[in-house]
Amino acid sequence: MTDQCFITIRYGDDQEALLNPSCTTYTFVEWIRRICNCDNDIAIDLVDLEGQIRNLPLTSEEYASEYVTGRETYVVIRVERQGEGGPNRYISMLNNLDQVNPDLLVKLNDMSRPGTRNSKKEKGRKTPRVSRVSKNDNKRPTSSERNRSRSGK
Repeated sequence: MTDQCFITIRYGDDQEALLNPSCTTYTFVEWIRRICNCDNDIAIDLVDLEGQIRNLPLTSEEYASEYVTGRETYVVIRVERQGEGGPNRYISMLNNLDQVNPDLLVKLNDMSRPGTRNSKKEKGRKTPRVSRVSKNDNKRPTSSERNRSRSGK
């Protein structure tokens, strides 16, 4: 039964390592750093093969097993913070992710862009197009908006 709590991490040139997450997240992340030979100034995390970032806290006394599922495989990622409140950029530390799991690479790239669909939905999807365009002058109006403004003249 103890083998159920181990996870597999993938990194580098198609390398894998088994880790036991029955420790604090701080210790867990430090072991990942050591295995992947990462500097302390690089923020790292794990992403599952479906594209769910684990958001491992760096200084928590919580057990890492609360954030990962035993017997699962995760890819080590580098997290680059884009200023205060800006979106994070997620970079795979598995060098051949485009060959191993191209869908995961696409998901990481989509999450790294500030203007992805998810963020647009969160910013107020129910706002009418006309008012959104009027707030941002450099957006081009849609054809239906042009027709409405012409008929309103």
